[in-house]
Amino acid sequence: MLGVATGLAGRVLAILGFYEVLAALTLSVVAVALAHLLRWRPRAGALVIAFAAATTWLAAHRLTDAWGFRAEQAQAVLREAHDLAEDFLISGADTPMQLVDLGLNAETGADGVRGALLVEWQNGQLVLRAIGLERRLPPEPLAQALWISATLAFLTVLVRRALLHLAAEPMCATCGRYLLRVRLGRVTPQEAERAAQAWAAGQALEPATTPRATGPELLRESCSVGHTTRPGLALVQTRQHTLGSGGARLVARLRAKPEAPT
Repeated sequence: MLGVATGLAGRVLAILGFYEVLAALTLSVVAVALAHLLRWRPRAGALVIAFAAATTWLAAHRLTDAWGFRAEQAQAVLREAHDLAEDFLISGADTPMQLVDLGLNAETGADGVRGALLVEWQNGQLVLRAIGLERRLPPEPLAQALWISATLAFLTVLVRRALLHLAAEPMCATCGRYLLRVRLGRVTPQEAERAAQAWAAGQALEPATTPRATGPELLRESCSVGHTTRPGLALVQTRQHTLGSGGARLVARLRAKPEAPT
């Protein structure tokens, strides 16, 4: 659906890189949400899932863009039907879409969406589309192949990054759900060091938080259905200048204590 939405939106306004970044962020959120829903910890399969998501988005985006191009051509023929009456007569076409498909077939050897795809390919990769303005990359196969490869690589890297970041998150030992996290605030580096030492020794020390803009963030972790007798704690340091998910580093963790079996 995301590829379809961006493909349709690109018929009105397109800026190289804008939809790719939007797709990478959205696909990352969707992939992480599905992993949460399925209680799946992505490790070895993260690369495969990320590449499949990137390929699906790109295919849907390009197919929808080609479908939109073909529909636009049919609308243009309909507006100029009076001037194209002779073309309808000679070709034997009964509808504007049939005339468009005959033109696509004459130009590319294929009609329908496939013919529109070939026309888009021959015209070169779109860089910018706005009102009355359109710019494209050179229509050489090498330029097209490089753009497709770069897009797939960019999407795959960011989605995989999000999944691997999720794989480091704690799960409930009883039910396999990812633990819920509640942000308690930030702590000073000194409090963070004291807490890390206490947690390493098995002591459930909760450091005092302060209204700070920077510094390690204190999180409380617990099972959503109550499978912990002692909620865990985690100190996380946010990284600066990062793309997508994975912009935080775990400083220390006091693991949640599972409830005793009854």
